[in-house]
Amino acid sequence: MKSYHANSGAGIAGLVVRQHHEPKPGPREVLVRVRANSLNFRELMVLRGNYPLPVKPDVVMGADGAGEIVAVGPGVSRVKVGDRVAAAMFPDGSTAQSTGNPRHNWVVRLTACFPSTWC
Repeated sequence: MKSYHANSGAGIAGLVVRQHHEPKPGPREVLVRVRANSLNFRELMVLRGNYPLPVKPDVVMGADGAGEIVAVGPGVSRVKVGDRVAAAMFPDGSTAQSTGNPRHNWVVRLTACFPSTWC
């Protein structure tokens, strides 16, 4: 799997792709094979160096996306393997929260899940 990393102020050219092992979902987590994702406005601000809050070095980019669930951890009951879902970054954290790095496969702790049939 891949993840896209950058440092504050690095610009689009500063995005770096890294390879990782596929994670296993833990309790109340799902693994999502991401089919589409994007850089949101917050991430563009980080890349431009004008995000007002502190940014970790080598931060992972691409927090918004859509895909399908490929594995579920213990305690997951609202979704199943094969469900299509979307995750988006909102300031209040009201949607899916990444417990690892947003990447081509995500491990997500579900606080809200939006099946693609709702769109």
